[in-house]
Amino acid sequence: MGPQNGTLSFTDEGGAISGSIHTMGNTSYFKNGKSKGNSFEFSGILNTGLFRLKYTAKGVVNGNKLEVTATTDYGVFRIFGTQISAPIH
Repeated sequence: MGPQNGTLSFTDEGGAISGSIHTMGNTSYFKNGKSKGNSFEFSGILNTGLFRLKYTAKGVVNGNKLEVTATTDYGVFRIFGTQISAPIH
């Protein structure tokens, strides 16, 4: 399958994270995530269009850079990103 482009959007309200992942033409939502400092974690089910992939994601934000490790039944995936919009306060 190789590298895929996508968008991760989330809000952090007092350490509670919810949001969405848009990739491969599909959007999947998650909630009940948590954050502490610049670290965060959340889990959900990613709809790829062909199958549904259960995952747990743990990551860190440093400045405008995002690094995530997603663990699935099909292996562990590394995700890297750059913030594309300013945080909403």
